[in-house]
Amino acid sequence: MKAIFLKDWPILILLFLSLFIIWPLLLPGYFSHHDDLQIMRIFEMRKCIFDLQIPCRWVPDMGYGNGFPLFNYYGVFPYYLGAILSFVFGYIGSAKILFFLPLTFGGVFMYLLAKELTNKFGGFFAGILYMFAPYKALDAYVRGDVTESFSITLAPLLFYFSLKLIQEKSKKYFLLNTLALAAFLTTHNIMTLFFIPVWFIYIFLLLFFGKKNKSLILIFGSLVLGIGLSAFFILPAFVEKSLVNTDSLRIMDLNFRAHFVTVEQIFISRFWGYGASTPGINDTISFQIGWPHWWLVGLGIILIPISLIKLFNKFLYLFNKNQFILIIFLFVVFIGSIFMMHNKSAFVWEKIDLLQYTQFPWRFLALTIFSSSLLGGYLILIFKNKKWQLASSILLSSLTILLNFSFFKPETFYPNLTDQEKLSGKLFEDQQKAAINDYLPKTAYEPREKAPILPLVISGKAEVSNFLNYSNKFKFNVNVFDKANIEVPVFEFPNWQTFVNQKLYPHSHQNLLGRIRLDLVPGNYQVVGQFKDTSIRQTSNMLSLISLITLLIITRYGKNKLFNS
Repeated sequence: MKAIFLKDWPILILLFLSLFIIWPLLLPGYFSHHDDLQIMRIFEMRKCIFDLQIPCRWVPDMGYGNGFPLFNYYGVFPYYLGAILSFVFGYIGSAKILFFLPLTFGGVFMYLLAKELTNKFGGFFAGILYMFAPYKALDAYVRGDVTESFSITLAPLLFYFSLKLIQEKSKKYFLLNTLALAAFLTTHNIMTLFFIPVWFIYIFLLLFFGKKNKSLILIFGSLVLGIGLSAFFILPAFVEKSLVNTDSLRIMDLNFRAHFVTVEQIFISRFWGYGASTPGINDTISFQIGWPHWWLVGLGIILIPISLIKLFNKFLYLFNKNQFILIIFLFVVFIGSIFMMHNKSAFVWEKIDLLQYTQFPWRFLALTIFSSSLLGGYLILIFKNKKWQLASSILLSSLTILLNFSFFKPETFYPNLTDQEKLSGKLFEDQQKAAINDYLPKTAYEPREKAPILPLVISGKAEVSNFLNYSNKFKFNVNVFDKANIEVPVFEFPNWQTFVNQKLYPHSHQNLLGRIRLDLVPGNYQVVGQFKDTSIRQTSNMLSLISLITLLIITRYGKNKLFNS
């Protein structure tokens, strides 16, 4: 036991210190946050699993009860996990676990990465900086953004596995790097846009300056298979973006111009609130990098060049060429991410159309805290004496915790809230209509009231019964007395197909809301609607399946000359 503690003491201490930030999740009930749809998304994903709609794309209860293609576009990895957990822990319990995991393991994953780049003391301090970054508290307890929290947590794990794959060229790290990349790519589209370019440059620096060019084929293979595994999500999300009203994600109060931050907000202000990001400087939430995060970056700018002077070589560690190059790269990422949050970068946002879907420039704080945490780890390494490294890591870690732990709490607790209450009545209806415009099909219009519980007889005379609405299917019986037009409370979206008495039957959607409609002559019918994949979804699913099989074959039967295992 003593040997285990001595070897892994930073991880054990980081897990213990995470209690300072996860304690609200250990309380009964639930808590307030902006994106209060975590339970609803888990509920919908679980329906997909029950209905064998895998991959899950269409959810039946959102869109104010008309359904919409949420998981064709919105990060799915955390919700597959949440849906599985809900079978054991219930919906509220699994939602809290989705908040718990990033808060707990973000610091551990950063430690693993920073330890490889520096040492245990630098890794430990980098883990503390990442764990107690105010933006992590903002994501968890103010905004409630589970997918972004997961991405920020997975990023250092991906960088770590890539580094280990280059160093060791083993099957184990080939597998882990590929899985980490696939998980990252299926978690949060915006964080993918931010981190993947940084990851590419990081890989290039490791390969080129580290003279590890023989690892290139493994990294490339892992990249191809990671993209392949995630193809079921990322290809339809990109190729089919024109099928939904994505423009609503970047207009009016979601336009990037309304959400630039000031120098004071980034560096000086310690204000903490639970309100909103608003145009101008009157935001009621915090966008700070964090104290002492940016202090240490400034200190590093001074101390690291001083370490190059021979006069100080006796006391200060002299970074080697590879370390110095990575430090410079991290400084560039840090400064670049700050620049992208300020209105001086508006010309960049205007030229890169895809970037505008980010909505909030302050989301670049994810890269800011990533780079500043690693730079903090390097700063610990600057002392040659191990005792000084240990002392400085303990002192600075304590300072970080004291300055920032108070941010990690929600505004309001609901100690008696149950799954049944959250998923019924007004609370359920509020979740059904929330974020309705985010992925509304282009053929649909925003409904002003909840979808009816039965298909509507728009014209003619008919009687509808036995309506059932699943995640990928609906069915009902209808007795038509006079030629009738029947409107199903489901939005049209490719590829809904309708069958009448087991035969493919045409339907329309050119109506007030864009719902599915059928024209029927007198008679008795069983109507069934089935949600089918488009050709791009089918191709993407096949790519993911082929990639999974290939990965398993390579890690099981791959030739050892490609690996040093």
